[in-house]
Amino acid sequence: MHYAKIGALLLLGAVPVVAIAQNATQPAPSVERSEAREKVRAACGADVQKFCANIERAKGAMRGCLAAHEKELSPACKEAREERAAARGKDKG
Repeated sequence: MHYAKIGALLLLGAVPVVAIAQNATQPAPSVERSEAREKVRAACGADVQKFCANIERAKGAMRGCLAAHEKELSPACKEAREERAAARGKDKG
């Protein structure tokens, strides 16, 4: 019975270490990718207000909204989104 408790405590103690190790394997965004994200925020601000003002800031929701309005976006926003997609592709592959 004591061994079961000790085993459970050891297992619970290892969970945070595993979680930290998993996070450590994910690469940090490159400087280029971070700059591209900021450029999209600046270039697409008016488009976001116009088309996506009611969209939650959940992961991917804003990107999906802007993609749905791709034909209506300003040229600067389209260009910035293309640059960000290219930077994202460099990081992944």
